[in-house]
Amino acid sequence: MNNTKEITIGDIVYEAKLRNRNIDKNKIINTYKYAYMMHKNQKRKSGEEYIIHPLNVAYILAELGLDTTTICAALLHDVVEDTKATYEDINKNFGKDVAQLVDGVTKLSKLFKTVEEAKTENYKKMFIAMENDIRVIILKLADRLHNVRTLKYLKRDKQIAISRETIDLYAPIAHKLGMYDMKMKLQDGAFKYLYPEDYEKIVKELENKKNQNKLSLEKTKNRIISELRKQKIHANVKIENKHLFNIYKKMKDEKINIDEIKDLFSIKIITKGKAECYRILGILNTIYSVIPGNFKDYIATPRNNMYQSIHEILLGEDGVMFEVQICSYAMNRIAKYGITNYFSYMMYEKARDKEAKFENNLSGIRDSLELENLIENPKKFLETLKDEILDDEIYVFTPKGDIKVLPKGSTAIDFAYNIHQEIGDHIKRCIVNSVSMPFITKLENGNIVEIEIGEKETNFQEEWLKDVKTAKAKTRIVELLNKNKKNENQKKTFEIIAEDRKNLALEITDIFTKDKINIESLEAYVSEEKAQIKLTVLTKARMDFKQIIKKLQKIKNVKRVEIKE
Repeated sequence: MNNTKEITIGDIVYEAKLRNRNIDKNKIINTYKYAYMMHKNQKRKSGEEYIIHPLNVAYILAELGLDTTTICAALLHDVVEDTKATYEDINKNFGKDVAQLVDGVTKLSKLFKTVEEAKTENYKKMFIAMENDIRVIILKLADRLHNVRTLKYLKRDKQIAISRETIDLYAPIAHKLGMYDMKMKLQDGAFKYLYPEDYEKIVKELENKKNQNKLSLEKTKNRIISELRKQKIHANVKIENKHLFNIYKKMKDEKINIDEIKDLFSIKIITKGKAECYRILGILNTIYSVIPGNFKDYIATPRNNMYQSIHEILLGEDGVMFEVQICSYAMNRIAKYGITNYFSYMMYEKARDKEAKFENNLSGIRDSLELENLIENPKKFLETLKDEILDDEIYVFTPKGDIKVLPKGSTAIDFAYNIHQEIGDHIKRCIVNSVSMPFITKLENGNIVEIEIGEKETNFQEEWLKDVKTAKAKTRIVELLNKNKKNENQKKTFEIIAEDRKNLALEITDIFTKDKINIESLEAYVSEEKAQIKLTVLTKARMDFKQIIKKLQKIKNVKRVEIKE
């Protein structure tokens, strides 16, 4: 049977009220009774009663400090999909807000031609609902976390599919929302089933490393505590190790083994405020040697998801390397819980201003939806969506020092559109670190990028779409290419009046073919030696026909040339 904690509705209410004083206990209990009744006699793959799943999802959200509406929606999130209950039933019994959250995470019941099409349509439904209420995606993350925790009961193909989707989609969304704790749990849980052999190997290697370095790390920790006390700095100091999936990813990306990972272990120091963070940094740099090239100040330059901390790799006691992470208590709460940090102490409506700061990180999803509407290609949509939400980011700068955060692999075109659509539309020249570079140059961390613009719209090439990374840039390029294609091949009809003679029509058509203008049709009417020739051609937008008309007028016996739109 499932070895996860047996959750009761009492546990949920207790956790919810512990973190959110505005919880409506009676509404949660009544919702549970309805969900229990609807799921009665249903079983999960584990053999457990189905109600265990919504209970666990609701408990995860209660731990995060979510509100009554979201917890009720968690208890009901599968009733429309898996029972006879309807959206109207939920709306009538529990209110519009709960019903909309449930609907947002309910899969479409229609049949699709391909797996990609089914995924695309269900993602679109969920993301559109998320636009109206960010709690939709938070509920879905909690749902996915419990599903990952029970993967052992599924067949191997299902384990792989769910794990892959979790790592590619849901964990990066948690990152965008600043929910670091959720992200790590999703990644490590999915990693176990996606690459089981690598997972077991890293678990054993990490355990060996922890045993080898335990005493040295404890000595380092104790010395830091002692030094901070001398300086009368209050702080919480603890030893942590890199999460399993992050270890795997670093080993794969950098082609190294676990012994070569410099930040395998970290000492996290949580203190009162920003000033104390920098004081602690100075103390540590005095007592320990710094490993060059590994300093990151996310307090001075916060990540897009509001993450703030100072990271540096030092050589500790007995020569054991460790990464120090220094942050304030407030910074630590935001780093761990992200957007949900604000739901724990205020009503949802009052949290909307805080929510906006995180929602901007999901703008790539909106751009991806717009792109899919244009290209109607589920496979391309899924590829673009994956690129947009990857948590691998680069930080590049404008000449004025403004920071722009882009997906890893982004080009100068992505940078231009990140600033403003007009700049992207009129990009004329790209300068990276004072050197003129092609538009599709892939940018790197720390690049200073300058975009020069012109009066005319940029002549984008269709093949650039495979190099451009962001959905915003891709969407706009597709729009411009479609506009140009629409403007191309416009039909024009030439009416030519002339005295009929041999080879007249041939000489007229030669004028067009020599200028590579496609002739779609030709009609000739002859009466009393007078010829009327109507010739329809496919032309490029705004093409100047003055020279063509002059050439036609010079043909022997031509009396008049007119263009009919």
